[in-house]
Amino acid sequence: MRKEFTSIVLLCVGALAGCNSTEATLSVPNSGNTPAAATSAGQTSGQTTTQPATGQQTAGTLHLDKLQIAPVVGAPVSVVTPLSRRLAADAKARGVTLAGASETGQAYIMKGYFSALAEGGQTTVLYVWDVLDPSGNRLHRIQGQEKVAGSAPDTWSAVPPSAMEAIADRTMQEYASWLAANRA
Repeated sequence: MRKEFTSIVLLCVGALAGCNSTEATLSVPNSGNTPAAATSAGQTSGQTTTQPATGQQTAGTLHLDKLQIAPVVGAPVSVVTPLSRRLAADAKARGVTLAGASETGQAYIMKGYFSALAEGGQTTVLYVWDVLDPSGNRLHRIQGQEKVAGSAPDTWSAVPPSAMEAIADRTMQEYASWLAANRA
């Protein structure tokens, strides 16, 4: 039953990927020289799926290390803020340049979809990140979950910043691994 529930929930999160009802914009802070702290708290389960990269990278126009992070769907701004800060720090530490919304030349766009569910005294944050080319074609998917102790009527209020930071750490680690494996 537990596996069925998790599968159904992940399917629902994937279905919500097209919805834009609740978006929280990730701000891209100015790059500093402070590497991200390596933390990975909580129980996790991450999966990735990959589609082969197409030949859209034209020399001189796209920067393979430049990533734009689109607004996050499903999570409130208060929860996205620690995620945003950690993604920026992790990206810098891994040599990935984050592009602002109005910048051009990025090779990839990453869109995140989040959901929080309370069950049995725990809150589970489910996440899906789609890595897209500039034309909007999905090239890669990063997905997983982060469980935290406790629950609340507003499930997001039970999610501490450390849980979102752990998600950011895993996300950027998986993105950097995918990027390294797909550089030609």
